[in-house]
Amino acid sequence: MSAVITEPQFFRGIDILIKNYHALNKQIFAVVITQVRKQQNGNFSDSTEEELEDSLLDHSDRGTCTFEIGYKLLTKKIKENMIGTGILDFDQKTYQCKFNSEELDDFCVRLKDGEVEASLLETGSKSRWLEFVLMPKLLSWCQSHREKGDIKSLGLVDVEKYNNLYKDLKTKHAQTLLEYWQEANESTDPLKFIYEDLAIAAYLIILWSETQTEPRAFADLGCGNGLLVHILNAEGYEGYGYDIRKRKLWSLYNEQTQSRLIEQAVEPKSFSLASPHIDWLIGNHSDELSPWLPVLAARFNTKFFLLPCCAFELSGLKFQRRNTGISAYQDFYKYATNLSKQCGFDTLQDRLKIPSTKRLALIGLKRESRDYENIVKEELEKFKTSDELCVKIRQKEETVRNCTQVEKSIIDSLVLKIFRLLLNNNEDHWSGRLSMRIIAQNLTRDELKGIKSECGGIKTLLRNKHEVFEFCGNDLIGIRKPMNSGVLSHKLTAKKRQCFFRLHHPLGCPLKDSDCSFIH
Repeated sequence: MSAVITEPQFFRGIDILIKNYHALNKQIFAVVITQVRKQQNGNFSDSTEEELEDSLLDHSDRGTCTFEIGYKLLTKKIKENMIGTGILDFDQKTYQCKFNSEELDDFCVRLKDGEVEASLLETGSKSRWLEFVLMPKLLSWCQSHREKGDIKSLGLVDVEKYNNLYKDLKTKHAQTLLEYWQEANESTDPLKFIYEDLAIAAYLIILWSETQTEPRAFADLGCGNGLLVHILNAEGYEGYGYDIRKRKLWSLYNEQTQSRLIEQAVEPKSFSLASPHIDWLIGNHSDELSPWLPVLAARFNTKFFLLPCCAFELSGLKFQRRNTGISAYQDFYKYATNLSKQCGFDTLQDRLKIPSTKRLALIGLKRESRDYENIVKEELEKFKTSDELCVKIRQKEETVRNCTQVEKSIIDSLVLKIFRLLLNNNEDHWSGRLSMRIIAQNLTRDELKGIKSECGGIKTLLRNKHEVFEFCGNDLIGIRKPMNSGVLSHKLTAKKRQCFFRLHHPLGCPLKDSDCSFIH
């Protein structure tokens, strides 16, 4: 029996649904409310999003009015956006939505006797989309405890302009960048990195335009593969990238970008900028440099954009939690925000829409003069191990500890041994499951010693062999049965390795030669 939904819970869920229809349909990037009208005593009058939200969240001031909401639905791939109209009836406890496109289902949801019901408007019937997409999401939203002051996505930019530019950038750059990835033989996921940096570039360009802060030049500190620098340079923005190590992709970019990617450690005490025109600093997943971004921006009198990822102290040591009541990421984000404010910046916050769980950004546009060096000194004092205040920045050559440096013969032997343990765990040779503890108990001391120094040990080894093993929850490991994922339809995909199952599984590989991602 499903949980009873109260009236305040229902309207809280509708409040989220109104702004987040895109969470129910993968064709839609975002929803923009274009008009709100309120009907009371038979008369319509213009209203606002704020009044609509107040009515939804404050049941004491709700009355029996009706709201009509006009939407523009921004599409991800289709060139033309779509139009929708929502009708919210507080008296009938219903919300219905109609669209100008046959690709989207018109629907109605209502609260009746403590239960949420949903139906299609045209037929009044159910559908798989209603049952498996809309209803689970809406019930989850009804029971959520979302705070009114939460940072909303893309709150500092015009969402429609951003989406249009993002689509344009994908059309202009994505295919060429995918080819760069293949030529450089990069092991990282190209789609994640390419679309993430295209999205960040689109965000920065719109932000710069709308705040009238377009850079004379920018510097991306800890630029990694240099992709963001390359995209922004291609769009006409002069910029430089600094990183302690040159990446393979650098040599594939055009001469202009190559000349602006600088292999250099960013030592906070002694670092200087390549051009006097640089008036923006960027920290895009800049790791140890993330807390330094606002400090360096204050020191060089620039603006800054920071998208933090891994958490570090100013000393370069791993971040020490201040508040265990929130996630480590949120804790570090608050720490970085506070540092920015202490450096005198009027610090803005936003949430980007990128393929990453680390999406919260900090932006420093305006700054009042303040003595920030003493704050830095106080922070470094906390981690002082000698008379000298030290900042530990990563070395150019780093020890790799992810099982990829273990001798290949040891890896192959361990993989086969674990694979055979799972094979023998079930008669069908596919569905066997063993816990990590049982697997470890079946390995010898010497075998365990071979990967003991590697971060994660057996677990990392199994994750690296994701084409063979799968994590099944509750610390259980199983055999990943090959599936036809359609991955070979992409023209850039090439078969490079022998099929493990064809070589080692007693039943061979269940896929046809043409369907398998590996060589048969």
